Amino acid sequence: MAFDLVQIRERAEEKEDENYRFRQFLKSRCNLEPDEIDRRVFASTRRVWAGIDCTKCANCCREVQPTFSEKEVERLAHRLEMTREQFIESYLERSEPDCDNPWIPPCPFLKDNLCSVYGDRPADCSGYPYLYQPEFVCRTLGMIERTLTCPIVYEVMEELKKSLGFSRRR
Repeated sequence: MAFDLVQIRERAEEKEDENYRFRQFLKSRCNLEPDEIDRRVFASTRRVWAGIDCTKCANCCREVQPTFSEKEVERLAHRLEMTREQFIESYLERSEPDCDNPWIPPCPFLKDNLCSVYGDRPADCSGYPYLYQPEFVCRTLGMIERTLTCPIVYEVMEELKKSLGFSRRR
């Protein structure tokens, strides 16, 4: 499946209102149980992911700011033969005093669209775009935002609308 990131962002922006209506549909008018919606999301994700090579995209590594735990900071610092403090100074910024440390995008470990610390990447990265997590209906705000950056999320949302018979009209 070929994709154009600019075109996907434009389409996602055009469908933002529709996606919010779809969110409302899922929460109040859809007759399926949340577990059944999750099963459909998982099945759609498998189909869509099979046709998209993330290494041809890596948009998440350029645009998303994941957070990670102190344990993940320690693990990456050790891998890079740095102290925890050196790692934080070199790679992280704090947006709030008590928050986890977000990466400064684009990710400094992205090399030729591949993660140079793949085996030690934070959980936020390994789980992205979170389509295999349960309770999709409760996470639709994040999914709507991810349609702007991730072709997989965009396509899964579109497939889900079709499979659930969502009316795109206002």
